[in-house]
Amino acid sequence: MRYTRYRDRVGLQLLPKGWLSGRYGLGALIALTLFSCLTLGFYYVYLRAANRPHIPVFPLGRLSLNDVCDNSNKTPSTPYENDIIPNFVHYVWLLRDPAIFSLNFPTFLSMYSAHVYFRPERIYIHTDASESVFNRAKVAGDLWTRRVLALPGITYHHVQAPPSTAKGVAIKLMEHKADFLRIEALRDSGGIYLDTDAVPLRDVSHLRKSGFAAVVGGVVALAAQHTGFMNNGVLMSRPRSKLLDIWLAASHEVFDGQWETASIHLLTDLVYRLVAIPGEVLVLHPRAFAPISWEFEDQKRLFKPHLGTTPTDALQWLPDGAQRKKATLTEMENGNGTTCRDMMAYLREREEDGKVEKWEMDFSSTYVLHAFDGDIPRMSGWDHEVNLRYVLARQSNYARAVFPAVLHAIKEGVIPLEEVQEQRESKVIDKEAKGRS
Repeated sequence: MRYTRYRDRVGLQLLPKGWLSGRYGLGALIALTLFSCLTLGFYYVYLRAANRPHIPVFPLGRLSLNDVCDNSNKTPSTPYENDIIPNFVHYVWLLRDPAIFSLNFPTFLSMYSAHVYFRPERIYIHTDASESVFNRAKVAGDLWTRRVLALPGITYHHVQAPPSTAKGVAIKLMEHKADFLRIEALRDSGGIYLDTDAVPLRDVSHLRKSGFAAVVGGVVALAAQHTGFMNNGVLMSRPRSKLLDIWLAASHEVFDGQWETASIHLLTDLVYRLVAIPGEVLVLHPRAFAPISWEFEDQKRLFKPHLGTTPTDALQWLPDGAQRKKATLTEMENGNGTTCRDMMAYLREREEDGKVEKWEMDFSSTYVLHAFDGDIPRMSGWDHEVNLRYVLARQSNYARAVFPAVLHAIKEGVIPLEEVQEQRESKVIDKEAKGRS
């Protein structure tokens, strides 16, 4: 009542009549002001902080120094030149059905690209498949499995998927079992580890010979809280590097069953600690190994075909079928070579009107395209099939990135011309997705 009389006396309606007027009007205003301040404070202190990059730090001091630092007297399982990362490629392939060893077309793209760009001494497939199942797949497996296993240098290596850590924590997910196996394989033999969705786009020999014991790359992220981490899908290391020794020992200590703890988070923490030691870890820009993120919008940008773009006639890239010439790496390179003149010629071509589609990405600074593909079924506008027909059409960024390796396979006779002609007659199908577009 006192507030109402004061308002009427001064002739100024400080508050509108209604729920803020009357006996409790001033108290309600104060309460509303306090609530607004608390809400803004919560947003700036908590929500904004949650969106900032946060790299977890792990207690590594408990690790035995003899296990992780004094590796000078440890003999690697494979001889190598001290200052060079060995030219071995490693894949991990665990079976859900122990009787079936089957590799799909995207896996063929990864392994074939590694074969032609890296020219490795060996391509290891670390698998829990029995030797008899593996050998049977060579002759009686499906088409892309047989083509992969026929590549030069493919080397079978039997592994046992770990059921638990050294501390007894159960390792339940197949992806987590593969995390431990990749570290062990790279630590013991050295070389290049690739996820099966990571596709090489150019040679990495000068990175192997850079003098660093390990080479890693960052990750691209659309959301701020995902920035600053390392990519564990493409790794390079000498045998028994400090990074791999510590990573393996620490993984057994910190693994908690969470998706990223002992893989991405631990790897990132270790890399940031070891970069201060000369020659230990070379960290590359995210575009080197992972130019797109795992987030949905980036996956759509990479994989979704632009059906309004005229499909490529793959045969126009080929010489006469009866006199196929050997494909060369020079004509395959994304960016057309490695010299300054090559780079400038490539940029000049891209800048000419009509030479490049408006949606087309530039992978000229990418060594390996880690093509996260988990959300493909959620995309509308196509049939979600990443197959030979899809790549030959060259209507997506992914297809254009991997097309040179497919062209090489065609010229080498790994993919027959008859199969190419058959695929030319079909088109990528416009089809609704299971979820969002």
